[in-house]
Amino acid sequence: MIKKIAIIVLGFIILITLTACPDKEQPEQQKNTEMIPNTMQKATDELEQIITLLGGPLFNGRDNIEQMKNEQMQMLLESAQKSSLGTQDKEQMQPNDGSEKDEQQQEGSRSEKQEGSQESGQNEEQKDIKDKQEEQDGEQKEKDSTGGSESGGSEKEKQDKEGDSGQDKKEQEEQDVEKENSSEKEDTQRPGVTQDKTFQYEDSLFGIPQWHQDNWKMIKVLTDGMHFTWNNLQPELIKKGVSQTQIENFNKSLIALSQSVSTKNIIESQSAAFQLSQALSDFYSYYKTEIPAELPRISSGVTGIHFSVKQNNWPKAQELANQLQQEFAKLKASIEDNQTHIFQMLELSLNDLCTAVHNQDSVLVLIRTNLVNSNIRELDVRLSQKQE
Repeated sequence: MIKKIAIIVLGFIILITLTACPDKEQPEQQKNTEMIPNTMQKATDELEQIITLLGGPLFNGRDNIEQMKNEQMQMLLESAQKSSLGTQDKEQMQPNDGSEKDEQQQEGSRSEKQEGSQESGQNEEQKDIKDKQEEQDGEQKEKDSTGGSESGGSEKEKQDKEGDSGQDKKEQEEQDVEKENSSEKEDTQRPGVTQDKTFQYEDSLFGIPQWHQDNWKMIKVLTDGMHFTWNNLQPELIKKGVSQTQIENFNKSLIALSQSVSTKNIIESQSAAFQLSQALSDFYSYYKTEIPAELPRISSGVTGIHFSVKQNNWPKAQELANQLQQEFAKLKASIEDNQTHIFQMLELSLNDLCTAVHNQDSVLVLIRTNLVNSNIRELDVRLSQKQE
């Protein structure tokens, strides 16, 4: 009987020890998970800003994109209201201009009438003087006749002068019209009025201005800052066992980016930024975190597809799309909760992106690269919360 009790007690002890083992292993597994270094996260943030400024995809979550959409809609509504008010002001100004012209014509006619009345008054005074002279010198008919002829001649001269003045007025009016037309043409030909477009950019998602010439200044600042970030990150990567080849590849891509930005070469800058994103995504595989290493690789591939389509390099885009599908298959196998809503959204958006690349539909590709990145950001946040 005592032996049976002893066996039962031993059994209970064994059960307790076995059930206690998983509880001890869980903290050990949590201790094995690592945090991504702040310097690497900083390098990622800087590179994402550079990629977006170079005309690449956005790296924002759905809330930020929704806010950007609302802000852009507000801007469009305000610009539409301003343009409608401008057209109304122009319509109101047109009748006023006509009335001013009418008033000017009326004033001109009035001045002409006044001048005519003055001339008629002068002629009457001259006639009175001549009548008096005729009464006093009635005998001198020849002189009167010559005087009459002279008066007739003077009247003709006046008529000729009036005709000349009328022609001069017409010529002046024609010259004024020509000047007005020439001034209008000069205004339209001025580069600052219509032709000079300082900000030449493409509209990105929801019409947000994504690319213009001033982007080079911001890209230059961010690229210079990445050299300092990289210098701080490099010793940590060497401690983690990152190969010298991988470090040299990142360093070469960073140098290439600085050189292409200084020469303002958009294609070479995009290629260098994509190579940087590839090298940086490989560094994540050296850290054990809740975020799988495939996730940054997929984001890097999305960047490469976006730039390849903008450069009209469809074979490269198709090659990257095939790599994306392979990386996503690994990602799906590594995540336990691969049937969640956010994961299904990522899977659907990635399949749609690959279909758009296969159909060579550039419009849909550029939209869906932003959509895939948005879903990646949402999944990244969800997995980071689990790790905490």
